[in-house]
Amino acid sequence: MTDQPEVTFYALLTDAGEPAGLVRRTHLPLVPKDESLRRDLSWQPTEFLRKYWLGHNDNDYREISADEAEALIDHWRIKWEREDADGRDG
Repeated sequence: MTDQPEVTFYALLTDAGEPAGLVRRTHLPLVPKDESLRRDLSWQPTEFLRKYWLGHNDNDYREISADEAEALIDHWRIKWEREDADGRDG
């Protein structure tokens, strides 16, 4: 049985402090892998955390639990499906 690497989730925040995006960091042995959630619910590479650390990002973020991340994904999935359906009907 292999151990799964630790994963940390971060909510990207609006100026009002509301979650507007999601980043996950997979802690690999040599270099962490950072990915952001896309509208198609896929995870794609991102440099957000590295750029933030270097001072090139003004948007804030906060660490959240895996359960909070899952709830956000579920919320956005429903919201985006509804928006996409409304766009097809209109």
